[in-house]
Amino acid sequence: MTTSPRRAAEVPRKTLAAAVTAVAVLGGLHLWLNTNTFGDSALCGGVVMAQDAEAVLTGAGRISDRPGPRSDSDDGKTRFDCVIERSAAALPGSHTQQLHVQGTSERGDFAFTGGRWPDASTVSFFPGGGAAPGRAWVQLPAACTASQPGVVEAYAPDTADPAKLVRLLTGTANRVGSQAGCTPPAPLAAPDRMDPPAPQRPATAGSVCGLPGFTLPAVLRETVQDAGATWSCGTATAEGAKQAYATFSATQDPVVISGIRKSKGFTAQGFDATHTVTECSGKPTYFAMEPGPRYTESLGVGAPAPRDLFASFTKAAEGKFGCIKP
Repeated sequence: MTTSPRRAAEVPRKTLAAAVTAVAVLGGLHLWLNTNTFGDSALCGGVVMAQDAEAVLTGAGRISDRPGPRSDSDDGKTRFDCVIERSAAALPGSHTQQLHVQGTSERGDFAFTGGRWPDASTVSFFPGGGAAPGRAWVQLPAACTASQPGVVEAYAPDTADPAKLVRLLTGTANRVGSQAGCTPPAPLAAPDRMDPPAPQRPATAGSVCGLPGFTLPAVLRETVQDAGATWSCGTATAEGAKQAYATFSATQDPVVISGIRKSKGFTAQGFDATHTVTECSGKPTYFAMEPGPRYTESLGVGAPAPRDLFASFTKAAEGKFGCIKP
């Protein structure tokens, strides 16, 4: 039987149409699985923008969110816990990236007291917040919490751009404030740029941490982070985390000072003998000292008592922060 020319032409057209449909379906499937083209624009109950999360979690993959491990403490206002993930389902070699964002409350000087935050001398501080590789925090407006200051913090891959992470947190803090009814007169603003962490350097005898008259005979290395309103110096007997001697910090950041004064356990003088608040040139100034392993070990062989070492530090810092009374 002979196939008519019309029927012969219909077969390629049907094949072409089927191929086009298959490409369209595969393309749509790719957009759905490996991009956020059809994804939600807001995450974590509406306080995190998906585009901000995409900027932090770079590369291909779909953005999704789920409750974090402490989500049972969510109060629908300032406390929340959310994990954001980016995964590319059909791309060889791809892996899931995570961004953990949460709203918590902390003692106002938490960034200077160790614990789950890194040594303050390795943190890039800015007004109302700070960032270190893979993590950042922004303090909520004072009106947002009754006792302990509220904080929005994030944990991301160490390769994440800190400026983009801080931008995400600043926007999140503004939306949390709006949701909780404690929006400040002007929205919080992210810094234009983030200073990189300062490198460790040799310490200068008689002027440790760049403070004339400050002497620590055991200290050979120092890391000084100076953001203007916030300053910190990590000292060490040699290179390496186990060689840390002590970290000395000071801040005149009004947002941080406000949070400190609002915290449980704060008195007019501070929290204890090595975490104090005083007036320097009319500015409330917080001073802190955190001991390192080498200093703790040396207490048994004649190192100065913590109160005495802290007094030596604050005396040497008087000139830098304008604490000297005429």
